[in-house]
Amino acid sequence: MDIQQKLDRFFEEIQKEDFLKMRGLGNEVPYFVFDYEPEDELMVRKSVSYHAEKLPVEMKALNLFEMMLDLFGDITLDGLKQFEEDEGTEDLFDAMRPTLEEETLVERIGAEAENTQILLITGIGSVFQLIRTHELLNQLHAKVTNTPVIVFYPGTYTGQGLSLFNRFDSSGYYRAFSI
Repeated sequence: MDIQQKLDRFFEEIQKEDFLKMRGLGNEVPYFVFDYEPEDELMVRKSVSYHAEKLPVEMKALNLFEMMLDLFGDITLDGLKQFEEDEGTEDLFDAMRPTLEEETLVERIGAEAENTQILLITGIGSVFQLIRTHELLNQLHAKVTNTPVIVFYPGTYTGQGLSLFNRFDSSGYYRAFSI
């Protein structure tokens, strides 16, 4: 099955009442991983954006990269680039991590999940050196429990672990369902 067929089937399934009412989850958190080949990133992003606006289901699509930049307020992308040029990538990451680790991002995602039926999260590959998917999902458990969360993941999810870009394995994550 090609990526377009997989996306079409996915967007059909998430509109069904059983999915929206989270039936069959056995008291598990309604977290899902939609994994795909990294080279399909642009098609996936475009499809998520399109369907989030067009489907008759209340959905919010959140891009982690855009949310991360927003956390830094007055600092522009150009400012971050300049800091990296002046100080180096590791110093930039060291300066950014405290803001991201203070659960500010998780708080914002939790707030976005209110008043929506489905939460779609994209941009995982853009933030992979700063935000780990398994850590984000673990932290979200305390904030988002009644809204299905779907993470669009450029790589592989086996149900036992994540492999970003099919190259970087992460610590085990077992609580999300593959979709």
